[in-house]
Amino acid sequence: MAPSLLRLQGVFDPAEALQLAQQAPAILRRNPKAFSSSPLSSLFAAAESAEIWIVYENLLLACLRTGDDAAVHDCLERLVRRFGDGNARIMALKGLVKEAEAADDAALEAVLKEYDEILEEDRANIVRPLMS
Repeated sequence: MAPSLLRLQGVFDPAEALQLAQQAPAILRRNPKAFSSSPLSSLFAAAESAEIWIVYENLLLACLRTGDDAAVHDCLERLVRRFGDGNARIMALKGLVKEAEAADDAALEAVLKEYDEILEEDRANIVRPLMS
């Protein structure tokens, strides 16, 4: 049975991830990079669905595991266009990509420092209840 891009990514074994990553060029060619919210354009183009974003995320993760950097960046670009750079899930995916692309320990340390900065910023924005 062929693996499905609609399953949770954590359950793919390496062979399934490879099989999915090999399908990336065809999947990315068949699906739009962005969707329009215009009612008129929806008559002529594919409709947006929640499933396509699951497919892009799972495809990104499968391609990340197999080293297909071009497909990884294509999937990430599509997800960023839809959800924005500030989306927590997008930020996590971007972090994974940066970790995978880190050339050495110093580059990986820089990625980890970015994580710490994001967490510090989040902590600073938390409203703490006043003690009485």
